[in-house]
Amino acid sequence: MAVDRKSRYATAPRVPWQRADGSLVELIAPMPRPARAAVFAATATDIDRLDTLAARYYRDPLKLWRIADAAAALDPFDAVVPGMAIAIPPDK
Repeated sequence: MAVDRKSRYATAPRVPWQRADGSLVELIAPMPRPARAAVFAATATDIDRLDTLAARYYRDPLKLWRIADAAAALDPFDAVVPGMAIAIPPDK
């Protein structure tokens, strides 16, 4: 499985897994979410998404995982709910 070399998953261990048909595939092992303390909180609107927030605050929509890591939600798609405060961690 190809992973961008700048991704935090680039050095993650790989785990073999056998499909129902007997073929083997290599999966990326789960990684713990890094602790990210928020600098401030932004109130999400109905048009906000992780990538639009990352573009607004980091000038890079690909840094959406910084915001997802700071959220309490397990699913990144649940991290932005209109009207809720969204933790915005530092860009480091």
